[in-house]
Amino acid sequence: MTAESAETPTIRALGLHHTLLTAVADLIDNSVDAGAQHVLVRFLQSGQRVSGLRIVDDGLGMDPVTIDAAMRYGTQRAYRGDEQGHFGVGLKAASLSQADQVTVYSHAVQGDPVGRRLTVEARHDAPRLDVVDDADAARVIDTAAPRFPFRSGTIVEWRGIRTFPNGVATEEQGAWLEVTVADLQAWLGLVFHRLIADGLTITVDVADELAGRAGVPRSVRPVDPFGYRTSGGTGYPKSVSVLGSDVVTAHIWPARSTSPDYKLDGRPGRDSQGFFVYRNGRLLQAGGWLGVLRPRPEWALARVAIDIDPLLAEHITINPEKAGVTLDATLATALHDALGNYLDDAAATAVAARRVQRRPITVVEPGTGLPDEVADEFADTFTFVETAEPVQIGWRVLPQDRFFEIDLESRALWLNARLRRKLGGRRRSNGADLPVLRTLVFLLAQDMFDAVRHSARQVEQIDAWQRVLIAALAAEDGGDE
Repeated sequence: MTAESAETPTIRALGLHHTLLTAVADLIDNSVDAGAQHVLVRFLQSGQRVSGLRIVDDGLGMDPVTIDAAMRYGTQRAYRGDEQGHFGVGLKAASLSQADQVTVYSHAVQGDPVGRRLTVEARHDAPRLDVVDDADAARVIDTAAPRFPFRSGTIVEWRGIRTFPNGVATEEQGAWLEVTVADLQAWLGLVFHRLIADGLTITVDVADELAGRAGVPRSVRPVDPFGYRTSGGTGYPKSVSVLGSDVVTAHIWPARSTSPDYKLDGRPGRDSQGFFVYRNGRLLQAGGWLGVLRPRPEWALARVAIDIDPLLAEHITINPEKAGVTLDATLATALHDALGNYLDDAAATAVAARRVQRRPITVVEPGTGLPDEVADEFADTFTFVETAEPVQIGWRVLPQDRFFEIDLESRALWLNARLRRKLGGRRRSNGADLPVLRTLVFLLAQDMFDAVRHSARQVEQIDAWQRVLIAALAAEDGGDE
């Protein structure tokens, strides 16, 4: 039979902005709503080729009526306030955003195994819905072996996955799989950190379909963006009243934290300042000020938890992928007005920590020419030479055989503008393109600015650096050709 297709373009547009990570998280939402205590994300391999993916849970499972409703478009049901489901199209939209075929196998405690399959033949076609033979559904369920009791539950299987690498070398597929598994662990650990802390178990493994066995399972550990041991600010965390609701909580992280709970996804913690929005313990928004404020380096320690309640729900729109929210003007204004003193406290905490922070490495201070976050990291990490004025970093046309120039008189480190395009640089409004290159050359040359004039030895050293860098650039050009 054919899925409802009167609005084919709309159906195919559902889940358009899903990534692999958000699509898997959306399916796990369904598992949570079904009462699952264990969820397995399993990548399927045929030899070295990544051929499919399964999400297996030990929830209540579905009977024929329930699975038919779950797989049909246009079927809506009322969600309880404590459920993760929100739009009624999560399973279908998330799955078909990634794969051309999704098969659902399920068995309830008192029922027989059932299966349904949605298939997309062409990109703009409506999905076709087919019934899977009960015996085939039973076989898949019986051989699933998810390493937890599987008396009831559901398997969602993707095939023809468009976001998986196809036609690439074996070693590239292996590298892609390792990176993807790690990224998935980090994302699910963040999104579901509260639910994992409350007992939900999520694991990821890779199964060889030809050999019929799975590799070592990898646990998804909670990544709590508020998981500090001691607050960085006196009197925090603090509840903030917004529009009559008390579900907004302001936190200040301790300064200079290296915790993975602070450095989300390995990025500097300041990149995750802002709002963390939850619904039923599930993270929907991971940082950012959502238009209420613009990020500032001095607010690096500021994170605000918002738990959507009925009062705030009227003012918050959840995006279809459940990986972001939008605030209306009323809530945005209320938050802006409520957070003034808190942001001052967060900034003061960062400044105070910088004064007492042990910074044993001394460098000349960089002036203009680096992004704000890089300049801020310099201030956090190094002690600046008190007798040396800051150094600006920029572009200037230099001779062909010069990579950079140290201008003591104007206190400037000039990169050769002739090489800008070749290095991948481009003009930016903040004048700080190629920040990694700028930072590396500055670190290489910064101690040359702690002088009134250069000695013969220093001149010789600078010339040697120039020759090596020009040779490296020529070698890179040759490799490209």
